[in-house]
Amino acid sequence: MPEQGKSLELSGETKVKIREIVERLNDKGEVSLDIWKPLSARKSSDGTLDLLYRNRVVGSEKDPVFLWIYVNIVNEDVRVLEKITFKQEHVKWITNSIVTLEKT
Repeated sequence: MPEQGKSLELSGETKVKIREIVERLNDKGEVSLDIWKPLSARKSSDGTLDLLYRNRVVGSEKDPVFLWIYVNIVNEDVRVLEKITFKQEHVKWITNSIVTLEKT
């Protein structure tokens, strides 16, 4: 994960490294690093963090399975707000649906 050493200011003076967040989620049993490989992280404008993982067990190089997690950091505690697993075909379907809605 290229951003793993990057520090994020999430709320006020709280600075947390992405790697620490990923490790906390693993320690809490939210995301097993034995199963999920961290790929990317992005700080949202509302101070939350989006994390993207790829499944190491299920799926293949041509047909991977992903996990998106939306987290909030409150007083040094990592709280999962939302989790979604998906495949590339789901992203294509959602994108096509949005494009179709925009045309109407």
